[in-house]
Amino acid sequence: MKSLTLDPDFSQAVIDELYCPKPKYVSIALVLAVFLGLFGGHRFYLGKTLTGALMFFTFGGGLLWWFVDMIRIKSLVKAHNRREKERQDAGLPPWDLAFLPTRENFIIDAPPAWLDKRSSKSRVFGSLFLLLLIGFTLGVIAGPTDTYEPTIILCIFILASLTTARLSGTANIPIVASLMRWVHKLRLYYYSVDPGNIWLLGIRPICGIFYAPFNKKARAEVGLYFQLGLIFSIIFVASDIIEIAQHDSLWAGIGLTFAELLQTMIFTYLFVAPIGALLTTQILLSRRDWVIWLLSFACIYSVYLGLNLTGGI
Repeated sequence: MKSLTLDPDFSQAVIDELYCPKPKYVSIALVLAVFLGLFGGHRFYLGKTLTGALMFFTFGGGLLWWFVDMIRIKSLVKAHNRREKERQDAGLPPWDLAFLPTRENFIIDAPPAWLDKRSSKSRVFGSLFLLLLIGFTLGVIAGPTDTYEPTIILCIFILASLTTARLSGTANIPIVASLMRWVHKLRLYYYSVDPGNIWLLGIRPICGIFYAPFNKKARAEVGLYFQLGLIFSIIFVASDIIEIAQHDSLWAGIGLTFAELLQTMIFTYLFVAPIGALLTTQILLSRRDWVIWLLSFACIYSVYLGLNLTGGI
């Protein structure tokens, strides 16, 4: 078994950084609240994933919640920083990584505790089948609806998972560094939490939405994928800002923005989340590189087949 400290798929420096979070800033939170507050952007920034998701789906609580948060933004940031400082002083991980053990008890060079009971070769074939099925379904649905954003997110996720952590100097590139930290958070989640049965793993991120309010591990998993979907959704909406601004009414433009955000978020969570869970656990099982690349290529090719079948390409 190879040591994770020597494994290029992990970075001790990133892990150390995750246990010592940087403080959040009122200025950034305020900008997010002004421009993305209706979608919970400032609450996602402050690690309040559950309430951020509620704001996202309720359009800022019908504007009222958003208005209250605008008034309280400074106190929200101070409360977040105070809570995280207290957790750091106690040796605890940040709130959004509460599923991890204390820093003192976290030994990264040990294999996952669940490795022996989840490392059968049949799991590889099961993962391959599910990746093909999910990828093909994504292609079939994306083609007729012209919803290609989740496929783009999927390709970026796979590329980041397989290469980002292995490239020296990525920590100095702002956007890439953020993506690298996200990938590490996802791996740390599945490293620390038994992924369970292969067939249930494919639907667990989706089912997690319903019991996230009652389970911190489910909340962490849901939060990670929501972060990914929201960030890319905002990027895609920003790229269409001219088209949105051409609408005759401001509310029509806002409605279109919300609809595109919601569509991308839903598709990302339905398809990218289970694929991310399947591929990440295979990486943690210390499979050979060619196995991981084969699984990833098979998934992307199945998306292509689905798109081709429905005339999407």
